[in-house]
Amino acid sequence: MNKINQNKITFILILLAILIIFSSLTILCLPVLFNYKSKVEIIEKNFSKNFKIYLNSSSKISYKPFPKPHLLVEKASLNLIKSKENDDLINTSNLKIFIKLKDIYLRSFNNFVSTQISNSNLNIKTSDLKEIRKHLYQKINKPIIFKNCKIFIRNDKKEVILISPIKQISYKINKKSRNKNFIIDGNAFGLKFNSNWKRNYDFPKISNHKIKISNPKIEINNNFEFKNFKKFNLKSEIIYRQDELKYDILFDDDIINISSPNKDNTNFNLDSKIQLIPLYFEGELVIKNKKIESIIDNFLLKLIFYNENLIGNLNGILKIKFDNLNNKLLKKGNLDILISEKNVKLTAAKINLENIGYINTKISFFEDNGNIKLITNNNLNINNYIEFAKAFQISSNKAKKIKQIRFDLEKNIGETDFIIKNVRVNNDENNQKSSEIYIVKNIQNLRSHIRKVID
Repeated sequence: MNKINQNKITFILILLAILIIFSSLTILCLPVLFNYKSKVEIIEKNFSKNFKIYLNSSSKISYKPFPKPHLLVEKASLNLIKSKENDDLINTSNLKIFIKLKDIYLRSFNNFVSTQISNSNLNIKTSDLKEIRKHLYQKINKPIIFKNCKIFIRNDKKEVILISPIKQISYKINKKSRNKNFIIDGNAFGLKFNSNWKRNYDFPKISNHKIKISNPKIEINNNFEFKNFKKFNLKSEIIYRQDELKYDILFDDDIINISSPNKDNTNFNLDSKIQLIPLYFEGELVIKNKKIESIIDNFLLKLIFYNENLIGNLNGILKIKFDNLNNKLLKKGNLDILISEKNVKLTAAKINLENIGYINTKISFFEDNGNIKLITNNNLNINNYIEFAKAFQISSNKAKKIKQIRFDLEKNIGETDFIIKNVRVNNDENNQKSSEIYIVKNIQNLRSHIRKVID
């Protein structure tokens, strides 16, 4: 390499170094060289233009070069509606507005790249959900990111009904796929979840929403089709352990109809009609191929110990039927549940014993020293004494005389053993064995106790 070429390379390297140093110094000196206070109104106006959210800053706006060039708004309130009467949706002291480097040099604030809100609270009233939905479906916005925030959902009385810590929310449009995504990575009721709402602009009336819960493992997949403001439908699929639930939901002029499209292959089948004005529902739920212990511990318990705020002004009747239960004696049954004035009441319960008869029962739960206990008052009516004799291994002559057995059953939730007491045969109030307590561990144990009662 001759000396002239070497000098050219050296000159170019020196020039590049000067440019890099000068650019870096310029970027670092921008906060001093430029008065952002004079541009507050322009920044607020263009924030709304880029993100379709109204910004009101009440403190200084500064420029930060790292990790990416951005404007930092140290005190801001954000709303979906431009109205001073509404409470702020978000109050934050950490709002970053990312901007291209060339726009920083040009001192232009027309085009923002994205915005990020960190370590802030989102106060969402149930009445705000309509505006959030409108933003999802009708607004074209630049990327909006939330990090390490908390969502407070409040009812119309401003009472908190849900607190959800959020690790991250990503809300943006992919220009290549033409998908709008709203992704949440957070926690609700102590459960970690990931929620992904998606809508493609080539099919604007259809949206998809997937929710994944890690522990317990639950997957929910909803496909929503909007026809008009008075009519739309939803196809929902829920996968929980070995169960796969599928439902078709049709909204038509303030009436919601829910049905199960594949009743033969699903364990929880629902047929329900919900009237919105006034709010009232009638429904039937059929539960198949489940253990009765699982139904009591996981389903009935949650019906009895409920949160009044989640019921609201819901009123109606739910009929629950059990079919092909995983139990040697109990195969079918039904419950009638009345929901009225924030109360849930079991109004009727009947359980069928395979080929033997049926049990009319009253069910209640209560807490005892931290344990939740199930108590049932039962009346067994025997229709077929021969099958009764076979099932409990007693003589048919003795079984023939028995028409009815009354008994109480107690069981701690989560345990398999249970207690039977206050046993009376054929309404015999003088039965000496009615004062005895029988501990039942298995079916053989139960047969033994039945023989003692009858002998």
